[in-house]
Formats: sequence, structure tokens, C-alpha cells
Amino acid sequence: MTKKYRYLLFTFIIFGVVIIAGCSGSSSTETEEETSNPEVSYKEAHGAIIMSTAEEEQKNDMYTKANDVTYLYWLDNLKTHLKNRTKCNIYAMNVIFKAGFKTPDVNVLTYDLADTSKFTDILPVVGISDPESARKGDLIAWNGHVIIFDYLVRIKKTIYAIAWWSGTGQKDNGDNVINNVCHGKYKLNGYYVVRRPVKK
Repeated sequence: MTKKYRYLLFTFIIFGVVIIAGCSGSSSTETEEETSNPEVSYKEAHGAIIMSTAEEEQKNDMYTKANDVTYLYWLDNLKTHLKNRTKCNIYAMNVIFKAGFKTPDVNVLTYDLADTSKFTDILPVVGISDPESARKGDLIAWNGHVIIFDYLVRIKKTIYAIAWWSGTGQKDNGDNVINNVCHGKYKLNGYYVVRRPVKK
């Protein structure tokens, strides 16, 4: 092997090592960026925790219209009086808080959740009127209602969310509707905002 050939081989090997090291360095940067992106950093386990908490919270009779006393867990169990009112926002925030996710330090109304300029650090917006952006455990908010997303179903050309929410027109049936809290299908239409809870 000539000296010139060995020099070329050595240069080629060094060049290869630099290229590989450069790729792994950029991969590390991409991972950091991905972690800060709520769409990429979504964890299936987070959604499962929220779903099981929603099911457990359904057993609490304070969400019935007849019960006028409701507690806001995320505000140190602040007691409110809401007789004959639906409590979808309170149910959603109580579930998110109880499941170990960040919540605002104020009472949150549905129009607050539909306002994309609010709570972006703790409930980042991951979609607007886009059913495909929703993942298990996300909140879907309209100006007037909020649901906790489980999964999508399509019936003919109509898209529904299977979800949890308080304030249903259905009577309690001891099955999917208990204490005015429903786990069922909800039509996804109009303008709505999809938000992803952030773990504490």
C-alpha cells in the first residue's frame, strides 16, 4: 500500500467519523425540539390516566343539575353554587387536575378554553377544527362546551368524538350516563379548539 493510498484511506475514515458525529449531534438537537412540541411529545399513557380519572370522577354526584354545590379541585376545592347549570368546564378541569396535569389558577369557562390566546403554556393548542389533531386525553372546546377526547369514529361522512363530558341531555342510565356525566359520541363540527394537557 503506497503512502498516497494510505493518506487517502485515512482521510476518508476521518471524514466518515466527522459525518457520523455530525449526524448524531443534530439528532440530539432534534430530540430537544421534539420534546418541547406538544404534538410530538404526546404520551399514550397520559391519555389513559386522564380517561381513567374521568371515569372515576363520573361517580361524583356534584355534577348533577340538581346539586347546587360544586367544588373546583384545581382552586383548592373552591366551593361554588351552580344549581340547574351544566358543569362541563368544571368537570374537565377537575379531571385534568386530579390526573396530575397543569391547570390555570383561575376559574376556566368554555369561552376561555376556546380562546387560543389563553393558557398556551399549560394547555397548548394543537389544532383548530381539526379532528385528526386530537389525541386521547385532549380537551376539545367550543365557545359554550368542552369535552375530554377519547377517540374518533366516523359514521358515513360525519365525524364524532367518543369523549367524556358533563352536561348531557340524556337521562342517567347507570351505564354511560351517570350524574349528568356522559361517555359517548359527540359530533365534531363548527369552530373548536383542541388543547393538550401538560403533565405537572
